[in-house]
Amino acid sequence: MQQKILIIVIVGIIAVAAGAWFYFSGGEMPGQESSSESPDVVARVNGQDIGQAELEASEAQIAAGQGVEVSSLDAETRSQLREQALDNLISRALIQQKAKEMGIAATEADIDAQIESIKAQFEDEAGYQATLNQEGLSEAELRSQIADEMVIRAYIEQALDLESVTATEEEVGAEYEQAAAANEGFPELSEVRGQIESSVIQQKQQQLITQHIQGLYAEADVEILI
Repeated sequence: MQQKILIIVIVGIIAVAAGAWFYFSGGEMPGQESSSESPDVVARVNGQDIGQAELEASEAQIAAGQGVEVSSLDAETRSQLREQALDNLISRALIQQKAKEMGIAATEADIDAQIESIKAQFEDEAGYQATLNQEGLSEAELRSQIADEMVIRAYIEQALDLESVTATEEEVGAEYEQAAAANEGFPELSEVRGQIESSVIQQKQQQLITQHIQGLYAEADVEILI
């Protein structure tokens, strides 16, 4: 499981933020237009095509993160998964476009370092290659995914001052009270203050990311073609 998580470059905070925006907007994305086109193209973001293969890969990635198989989902859940996966791809495209405008790029040295970090999780090269094969990835595809993730993370770091986010005593207290009410025998605040504070900060950071993606959507020309 650990190896699988390391090999598949996960969508992380972008997927969560995209999903949150989709939920709060009632499933409608600002600037979204629907039309009929080639079945190989499922969406277009400021002129950039998103293909059916990308959508299916995104669906499988999200489902794997939830420990389920796409084929096991009922029609309604599958539809929700597809919407979340497509929204995630659109969000990523918007961020990558903005990152390109800002001149943000992953260097070969950075990618090499990440590849070596991944390989270090395996006993040998054969184990690494076997897991790549199991996931249907070539090393070139893995490098491309790593580069994309690095660009997205670098953009988020530059566009949003997440490190400055803090948790107030009131916020920590409210979060603790909510957790304690939902869990019988919950530890005293003094024992879990660090975890509670981290949870509050993460939630606030996520809100900033969601709001930022909402702004990108509002300015974008997004066509949904399925």
